[in-house]
Parts: sequence; structure tokens; C-alpha cells
Amino acid sequence: MKENIETLEELKDKLCNWKCYDETELQILIYEFEKFPRKEFSLNYAPIFTNNILIENIVEIGKVFHTNQKISINVISSLGYIVCRYMPNPSSEIFNLFVEATKDKKVNYYVSLNISSFPQFSTWEDKWEYLLSMPLISPKKKSIVNFHREVKKLLSSNEHIPSDILKKIIETLKSQISSNELSEYSRVDYLKTISLLKQKEV
Repeated sequence: MKENIETLEELKDKLCNWKCYDETELQILIYEFEKFPRKEFSLNYAPIFTNNILIENIVEIGKVFHTNQKISINVISSLGYIVCRYMPNPSSEIFNLFVEATKDKKVNYYVSLNISSFPQFSTWEDKWEYLLSMPLISPKKKSIVNFHREVKKLLSSNEHIPSDILKKIIETLKSQISSNELSEYSRVDYLKTISLLKQKEV
């Protein structure tokens, strides 16, 4: 753990001074950094991941190099897992970076993994449209799993789901069951979710 923290501290210092590196070097740095928030939760990492200066610099890197998909993917993935695991009150600036990243087809999958962890997501005007688009995000096999997970999160939160959205969610899940691509366990799980959704229709 001590070695990991030292490595992470070193990466933090470099990312906070990212202007000293060229694009290729920066691509490697953010790639190495992203492994830490994604792999595991550790309270030992919290002081680093909640460092405002580090977060501001990662956001800035995301803005400056938004056309570099490799950098963008690792920026979005890093910030997404940091928000999900360490930062309950992320800034609107971070959320807006995620919204912008939905426009890039290759980056959008990484947006979809954690965007609902943002408190801003609940009031985002495109929330329902984005939720319904999730199963269409490449890679689709992973995205339908992510979509189902998000639907279950909605159900557990007891948030109101508009009736038209409810019907479309049910249709999407039924379509996935009909595709015969699910394991028996997943099929039963999907049917259970559909049953819970139908109860909300009443």
C-alpha cells in the first residue's frame, strides 16, 4: 500500500504540473493514474483523490485534450470513479465535462458508467433521454448490463419515473430477454425488474 500511495502521489504531482509534458507523455500519465480510482476503494487514497488542485487540473486536461480520445477516456473514467467513490459533492464543472463527453461515441461508454453518481444528474434536463440511450452505446453488450443496473438503482431510490419512460424501459428489457442472449440467472433478474416496473404503472 505504501508503494501504491507513493506512486499515486508522484502521478498527482505530475498531473498538477501537466503543462510540463507533451501530449504523448500526458497520455501515459493519465493512463497510469486512471488505474487507481478504477481498481479499488481505499481510504488511504481519499486525501489524494479529493485534492481540489488535482481535480481542477484533470478537468483542465480533459478540456484541452478533448479531441484525444485516449486522454478523454482516462480523464472521464478517473473522474467518474473518484466521484462515485470519494466525492459526494462534485462541481458542476466536472458534470458539464461529462455532458460534453457524451458527444464522443468512444468516450460516451465511460461517461455512462458513473454519470448517475453525480447529484446534478437527477436534475439534468436530458436525464431520461440519456438513460434510454444507454443500451445503444458501444459496446452494446456491456451497455445493456449498465442500463439494467441503472434501472435497478432507480427502483431502489423510489424516484418517480414518467409513464412514457417506464414503458420504454420495459420494452427495452423485454427485447433483451427475447434476444436469448441472457443467462438463466440474468433472464430471471430482468423479469423481476420488469415486474417491479409494472407495479409502478398502476
